[in-house]
Amino acid sequence: MEPIQIELPTIFESMTVNTWLFKGPEPTLIDCGEKTDKLWDALINGLKINGLGIADLKKVIITHAHLDHIGMAKRITEHSDATIWVSEYVYDWAIHLKMMLDRRTGVIMEVMDKNLPSEIKEAYFKFGYDELADYWDEIPKDRIQVFPMEGSLNFGGDDWEIIYTPGHCINQTCFYNPKNGYLLSADMLLPIIPIPIIDAGLRPPYNRVKTLPMQLESYKKLKKLAITKTFPGHFSAFENALALIEKQENKIHVRKEKCFELIENGVTQVIKMVHQVYPNRINDATIFMVIGLLDILMDEGRIEHQEIDGLYHYTAIKKKVVYSQ
Repeated sequence: MEPIQIELPTIFESMTVNTWLFKGPEPTLIDCGEKTDKLWDALINGLKINGLGIADLKKVIITHAHLDHIGMAKRITEHSDATIWVSEYVYDWAIHLKMMLDRRTGVIMEVMDKNLPSEIKEAYFKFGYDELADYWDEIPKDRIQVFPMEGSLNFGGDDWEIIYTPGHCINQTCFYNPKNGYLLSADMLLPIIPIPIIDAGLRPPYNRVKTLPMQLESYKKLKKLAITKTFPGHFSAFENALALIEKQENKIHVRKEKCFELIENGVTQVIKMVHQVYPNRINDATIFMVIGLLDILMDEGRIEHQEIDGLYHYTAIKKKVVYSQ
């Protein structure tokens, strides 16, 4: 059974988000959007077109803990008997929202404090509970079902493999149907490269994780699957997933090398690299991406950083010349 796309508005005006509907054997949504009246009306209308109402829903399966994928879940429970299915990595987000947002925001701001001038940081980074709470509610514990990060879930009449795909989000899962090659890709596979959102680790001491290197590892995992059609968290369904992955891997490689070239030529600060790699596109997405590219270069042992006047400056590591006798 192929899922039905219901496209929903978001608070990010240039974007929409998908909920994917399976009408049978029991009405199920994959993700549910953020909590706004505009989105609620669009969801009601999308279900109505398919002969359903909110009260008919039995399951809502959440792919990851970003507000545009989980924010409406509680309101759905107030108007239906639906169970909200979340992974073990999303569970704390479902029931301890302020704690988790504070943890994520703290890690983001630690990185930004060391990489951006204060005026840039203040202009682009408002990720805290106060900014997001209006669009995202905690979910009652008694309405939640937790699934592990491996194994399978049954919905739409089939067993779907659970594929853990960190990168864009540290707690993200995709779902793969080996019978027909369908992939519910959440925000892992999109026509554009997903933003590698900086986040805290899953376990104490909850230090920052390097999300773009994780994203590359998740690409490797998905390339092993026989994907025939992809149903993403944003935009329309598409085929040729392998070609898309390889194209995005290449873009990341090209931009990584551009950063390295800039560093070799004396560009040492993140914001200056953003201006060069993404001309006229200074925003949280491009800043996250450049920091991710630097993470890869650091992991490759090609660059290092030192703190000068409170900000990191990046330099290329000179290769040692070994002379033979």
